[in-house]
Amino acid sequence: MNFSFFAGFLAGLSTGVYCLGLCLPIFLPVLLSQKRNLKSSFSLILEFSAGRLSGYLVFGLIIGWLGQIIQSNFIHLLASLINVWNGILLILYSLGTIDKKFCQFLPFSKIKWAFLLGFLTGVNICPPFLASLTYVFNLRSALNSLLYFLMFFVGTSLYLIPSALLGVFTKINWLTKIARASGVIVGIYFVVENLLRVL
Repeated sequence: MNFSFFAGFLAGLSTGVYCLGLCLPIFLPVLLSQKRNLKSSFSLILEFSAGRLSGYLVFGLIIGWLGQIIQSNFIHLLASLINVWNGILLILYSLGTIDKKFCQFLPFSKIKWAFLLGFLTGVNICPPFLASLTYVFNLRSALNSLLYFLMFFVGTSLYLIPSALLGVFTKINWLTKIARASGVIVGIYFVVENLLRVL
């Protein structure tokens, strides 16, 4: 596995804490709307997660495919320049400089289907997701794009699934620090790699 896939994991890790703040308030009312045992709760969380994964993979496949069929060097150069900016945004986002409220894609409160909720919350246009889209475009491979977003999903799920079941991770400060460090690392990677493509 090359670093581009590891970058997907780090990008997912960087948005995981934010995802808790957005996804849990939307998903928990569905989870708590009726009495459930641990098995049925876990089943509903898996359905929600499957929706998020589907959202990532659909967008990843579309953008990866476009990057694969569009052979214009100018377009790919432009994507690299955009991703330099997106990398900077990701660094600022991870350091808490950008107000995270600007990328909330609400309301979803009336949607009761866990899969659809997961799909819609999975494709919020936030710096990690936006940077990932322009990044995978330049991978010029639909398969590599899918693998990148699979790792992105794994990174976000490390927070979301245990938190939905246990409700404890949102209060652990060191997880926030890990998320911020991951965002800064992958943001720097996006900036440096794309500057090298441009220069």
